[in-house]
Amino acid sequence: MDEDILTISPARYEHPEITRDVQEKINRLRMITSSIERNLIQSPGKGARIENLKIDYEKSLNDTQYIAATTIDGPFLVIAGAGSGKTRVIVYRTAFLLENKVLPQEILLLTFTRKAANEMLLRVGVLLADSRHEKVMGGTFHSVANYLLRRYSKTLNISPNFTIIDTVDSEDIIGLLTAKMHFQKRDRAFPRKGQVQEIISKARNCNIQIKAVIDREFDGLTEFISNIELIGKAYSEHKKASNLFDYDDLMEFFRDSLRDNLQFRESIHENFRYIMVDEFQDTNTIQKEIVDLIAQRHRNIMVVGDDSQSIYSFRGANFENILRFPETYPDCRFVKIEENYRSSQDILDFTNSVIENAKLGYKKKLFSTKACFGRPIVKKFDSLEQEAEYIVSKILKIKEEGVSLNQIAVLYRASFHSNFIQAELLKRDIPYVVFGGIRFIERRHVKDIIAYLRVIFNPKDSVSWMRILKLIPGIGDITAGKILDCIQSLDNRIILGDSLKHKCLQEVKKLEDILNHLSKTEIAIFDKIGILKKYYSPILKRMESDYETRLKDIDTLCRFADRYDNLEKFLSDFTLDPPSTKYQNQTNPFIDEIKSKPLVLSTIHSAKGLEWDSVFIPHLLDGLFPSVKTIEDIEEIEEERRLFYVACTRAKQRLYLTMPSYIASWNDFFSLPSRFLAEVRKEKYTD
Repeated sequence: MDEDILTISPARYEHPEITRDVQEKINRLRMITSSIERNLIQSPGKGARIENLKIDYEKSLNDTQYIAATTIDGPFLVIAGAGSGKTRVIVYRTAFLLENKVLPQEILLLTFTRKAANEMLLRVGVLLADSRHEKVMGGTFHSVANYLLRRYSKTLNISPNFTIIDTVDSEDIIGLLTAKMHFQKRDRAFPRKGQVQEIISKARNCNIQIKAVIDREFDGLTEFISNIELIGKAYSEHKKASNLFDYDDLMEFFRDSLRDNLQFRESIHENFRYIMVDEFQDTNTIQKEIVDLIAQRHRNIMVVGDDSQSIYSFRGANFENILRFPETYPDCRFVKIEENYRSSQDILDFTNSVIENAKLGYKKKLFSTKACFGRPIVKKFDSLEQEAEYIVSKILKIKEEGVSLNQIAVLYRASFHSNFIQAELLKRDIPYVVFGGIRFIERRHVKDIIAYLRVIFNPKDSVSWMRILKLIPGIGDITAGKILDCIQSLDNRIILGDSLKHKCLQEVKKLEDILNHLSKTEIAIFDKIGILKKYYSPILKRMESDYETRLKDIDTLCRFADRYDNLEKFLSDFTLDPPSTKYQNQTNPFIDEIKSKPLVLSTIHSAKGLEWDSVFIPHLLDGLFPSVKTIEDIEEIEEERRLFYVACTRAKQRLYLTMPSYIASWNDFFSLPSRFLAEVRKEKYTD
């Protein structure tokens, strides 16, 4: 092993100055996390037992899992370490509530993916061997908000047929508004529409002003603050006029309605007596307020999470929510689940050493009864090419030992960290997949079909109107805008042809006829898409040379729609939790995955919640991991530490940590090993 990895001291690294305000916040959070220890439940209660339970909870769970699953009254904080079975805890706790005569419709389970909620509730049904789980309200924050806002639309004085728009739609609206306001006609290029959307969204998620976001994270855009604020206001007005809700609207309007509409809040309180929140460390400020408002009356709230795995601040997640839970609920009880069922003890000894250097957090020490397989291996190489050659050679060796390629992953801080590795994999004809790629919902032709359906559901949907009108040859932004103005003047009825004296009148009338036909409620969604496919095929053929391949995606959309008999539910689910190809194949030649499951390449952010037998983490140079953009801010460095911790805890048996001797670019030179490695006790890894 290179000598500098073994001998380097943390003192070699530059550390950011901690301001007085930041130090005071750190001290306050440390006091909260320390004081909660007095409410720690360390052993299962020995009180009265309920008779005739279907499940033997004590036998099915370890001691701390049992405490978490059977403590059901009052506020409760569960810190569940990586791989400790938190999903199992939620499943058994839901079953325990039902066995304790809690009505299923009184239980609310909030998660960050619909898949997680569905799987948990299905497992409850298997455990209890009945259908009570089907009446439990379980889903993402956004899907629950969507359902309740539509259900109580009269109480809230809103139209129930609002359309939910995704991030791409939001960016398109912002692009149109920017052009209308002529902000692009200036000496310096105006920020991209995606960047403006990100700034507006982050301000809303974090409950701060647009100026504060730009000052904190986009200091190069200070001169555009007033313009972006105007766009934000116009964007809000445009959505209101078009009966559109974006993701942030769902959260904000739900929070505001709970806070300000007493009738609505009391209805929600009457509905839900028990609340469980999964991955609480990933909640943002508004989501935390929503949880508190729903739990306000009964206070039977359990939050489950791991502060050490809070890595989504760029999405607005607030790391402090889980740390401050005892501040919001001073009487809350507390349990730590530290037995890990994923990794060997050798890996856990290493990851424990990584996270024990964190400035903040609930102290925990994960342990495992699994057999040791060897300490993590740290390697430094002369070049990027040598690093890639080592990783690929080691992957082949592991495969020869009987481990399937799909049980091996290369996880990296940034996508470009995989470039040399991908080149080496291609050179050796090793099949791999890259986590990410263009999501199904973001494919142009899929969005086109969804736009037709959205117009049928909500004729005020200006974004979808503009999209489908411009698919007609000869219609651009100006003509589409005139048609849209006419539609809105006709009380949003689908009447197009009479409003247009244009060479494309025939095509516009054809669109009008098909939309009016598809508006009939007796036509199933599956059949609506089939009819649209026939209408849309010549349009797609004119635009794309590979239109036949793209039409297969519309067939996939048909199959997805076949499960629905309600257009609103289909459109909401599709936008909030769309079907996706989880892994996008980026190799050549194409492989038959049945014969050979491919190796996984993924960013660490995309790998959270997953696990593999063997994990490789390349490019571990300071400035790359942690990123050079973070090393002047102690809070950002701490999130980078948690990101490294998440990456390492994905490994079950083997963990490889590698780096080249240096990486140089036109303005940077990185040669020091990651400070997170330098902080780890040397006996925790090997060469």
